[in-house]
Amino acid sequence: MDRQGQAWRNAVVYAGLVLGAWFPASTPATAAPAAAPAAALPADEAGVERDPLELRALREPDVVLRELGPALNEARMRGDERRIALLQLARANACRVVADWECQRNAGAAASQAALAADAPLLQVRGLIAEARGRIAEQDYGRGERQLAEAQRVLAAHPQPELFADVMLAYSSMSFSLGKSALSADYANRGLAALPAGTARAMRARLLRNLARAQAQRGEVGGAAESLREASNLAREERDPKLEAELYLEAARLARIGGDQAGQRRNGQRVLALAEQLRNSQVGGLGHEVMGLAAQDARDFARAEAELRLALDAFASLGLDQDELRVLRELIQVMLAAGHDDGRMAPLVGRYLALDAAIEQATRGQAYDDFAARLRYAEQEFELQRLQAESALERERNLALVRSNQLSNALGALGVGMLVVLAASFFAQRRGQRQQRELLARLRASETGYRMLADNASDLVLRFGVDGTVHYVSPSCRELLGVTPEAFAASPFAGIPEADLPLLQAAFARIAAGGEAETVLYRQVHASGVTIWLEGLLRRVDGAEGQPEVMVAARDVSVRVRAEQALAATQYRLRAITDNIPALIAHIDAGERFSFMNAYARQVMGVEPETLVGRTVREVRGDALYAHLKPYLDRALAGETTEVEGATVINGKEYDFHTTYVPDRDAGGRVVGVFSFTYDITALKMAERQLDHLARVDAMTDLANRRQFDERLASACARSERQGSPLALLFLDIDHFKSINDGRGHAAGDAVIREFARRLRGCVRVGDLVARLGGDEFAVLVEGAVDQSAAEAIAAKLLERMREPVVLPGGPLPVGASIGIAMAPAGAAPEPLLAAADHALYAAKAAGRGTWRAVDVG
Repeated sequence: MDRQGQAWRNAVVYAGLVLGAWFPASTPATAAPAAAPAAALPADEAGVERDPLELRALREPDVVLRELGPALNEARMRGDERRIALLQLARANACRVVADWECQRNAGAAASQAALAADAPLLQVRGLIAEARGRIAEQDYGRGERQLAEAQRVLAAHPQPELFADVMLAYSSMSFSLGKSALSADYANRGLAALPAGTARAMRARLLRNLARAQAQRGEVGGAAESLREASNLAREERDPKLEAELYLEAARLARIGGDQAGQRRNGQRVLALAEQLRNSQVGGLGHEVMGLAAQDARDFARAEAELRLALDAFASLGLDQDELRVLRELIQVMLAAGHDDGRMAPLVGRYLALDAAIEQATRGQAYDDFAARLRYAEQEFELQRLQAESALERERNLALVRSNQLSNALGALGVGMLVVLAASFFAQRRGQRQQRELLARLRASETGYRMLADNASDLVLRFGVDGTVHYVSPSCRELLGVTPEAFAASPFAGIPEADLPLLQAAFARIAAGGEAETVLYRQVHASGVTIWLEGLLRRVDGAEGQPEVMVAARDVSVRVRAEQALAATQYRLRAITDNIPALIAHIDAGERFSFMNAYARQVMGVEPETLVGRTVREVRGDALYAHLKPYLDRALAGETTEVEGATVINGKEYDFHTTYVPDRDAGGRVVGVFSFTYDITALKMAERQLDHLARVDAMTDLANRRQFDERLASACARSERQGSPLALLFLDIDHFKSINDGRGHAAGDAVIREFARRLRGCVRVGDLVARLGGDEFAVLVEGAVDQSAAEAIAAKLLERMREPVVLPGGPLPVGASIGIAMAPAGAAPEPLLAAADHALYAAKAAGRGTWRAVDVG
């Protein structure tokens, strides 16, 4: 295999592992039921063995957890591993109901170990699934997926429809958590298809719930409603409070999509009631989240904030970072919509940014560790299979060469012998009849030897006249094709498919016309109906009477061909996987040249991936971006995994990207290249910038808020001290603003604030800072003010602009303002400047409002 092919193979294996959690190997959808469980323990309608305590855990989880301790001790004293496995599964179910994921994970692991010791494969599968669910709930997706893959491996040898559906349910939930709604729906449908009709109602209901959730996220509201209705009908018969709560949550989400606020609240109250019954903090948090979103939609921001804070506390106490992050985002939006700009916002925004960064870092590190380990394992497996296939192929080729050489040598020796015999015969004709008889006897012996060689060859040996008539068929025809030589001779092309026949006939015609020997690969149908692959060596020889013949030596190469086809199919599937991953996946050799690029290059760069192979990173990325990437690429070629972020412009579009370089090592551990994985993070960076903007800008007026004002004031004071330039600070508020709110309403007050901000912005220079400090209080920071007259000019201009009444729905409203001006020489500190401006503002109000007063800062 050449270097480019090796690099391509390694790249697609690595990328295939990225999808390991999303595209696991399939297992049979239906099979015979497992062996019957112990008589003392019940089995459900689908044949899945369960302890009675597991069923009680759905309604009384706390009681079951207390009763399990003595029962487990008794089973351990008896050494009853099967009973231990069943009790640990009951414990896992109780822990699931109360949202104790660590408990569920540990109980599942203990159940699978006990089941393995008891030689109970189906209980082992249930334990693996329980452990995987706990890990997925803890967002440990890599190890959760490995447990599910192991469960599938055991199920392949011991098929059980409901457990296969349970594995598909876990994959569906994990896919939804990872934002793959289409894949989540596919797994749910696969699980539903595996269940025999009329069985496993609870499992079917959960699969339909997942299907409804995925359909709703994809905008298929009608299909989601139908799936949820069917799931609810099945759940009524099960008496499973946890399942009921999950269905009410989905109903609430659908109600919100349809704008049904009453439906949201009704389902949210049902969820909260069940959470209290189950004592499940996670379900309670989800219920409060539903109620908060319903209040937000109704613009009841106070109620929305209260409910979302309850949800936030619940998720934070359980360590559910992603749920906490989602509710934080909703809570910040509610507070912004309500116009809150007080001290409560900053801690929430800080927590949001810290949590988002922590989740991203943890996910990235965990994913890399998991993928690196699985890559080594997969490469070993793949290399072993490749070496085995190549070894088998080499053996086949060596055998073919030996047989071909044996046959050629025998034919050559026979030809030489016949020439000698013919020469001897020529001279013997002059010596008498006796010598002629001896010559003929020797010739018959040579022919007999040739016939014995051909008759005992394992390959199929054929001799044809150049007109296509059959002269000889070796007996190996019986073993190779399952027909007698006579039947084959009567119809030699009968079992050859029509697609292969023209190829074989064309080769035969070329050989018959005097062409050189050729090898042809074609198919032939065995008498049993199985199609085999034959490799035929065709050459032109002289017959017994000197006439030209075409001799064919064909051998069965089905094993080799199928191995090559399987290898090609594997490479095709892996290539299809990499081409459909939304990331640029590439391999870069030690000379910094691309040796592989997936199809995503076509979407991002607008070029065919093949055109990039052989080009250097500098040629493809450009000098500026290459200079940014070069240090990280060098470290990766030195054996270190590196990550780099940056921005670039491709075809006129700006992209933010994140690239991971992973060293590619050969069997000896030497770095021979680098795998490159580049993801488009433009949307994430835009969201971060937008969130930063929201944290520093007043939502109502689009002016700087108090946070930005404090930062800019500190910087301006520092510059003033360095440059020796004066500063002017204006404090402003709207006269009698409370009476405006009381008399004309808060909507009128908001309109006045927005109009005041617009007019204020029009009275200042481009570089001056205008900020809303809160309520009707505003500030203007003027750097480089020559003297007090510059600040007074701004104040006069604003008062002139405010003489024009503000137009409101209830009629025009005259609005006035009071202004305090603080002037400071070079080197003033922020605190004295603020105090002076505030003092000047009070002086302006005391002077009757509608005017300004100025104070110098010493």
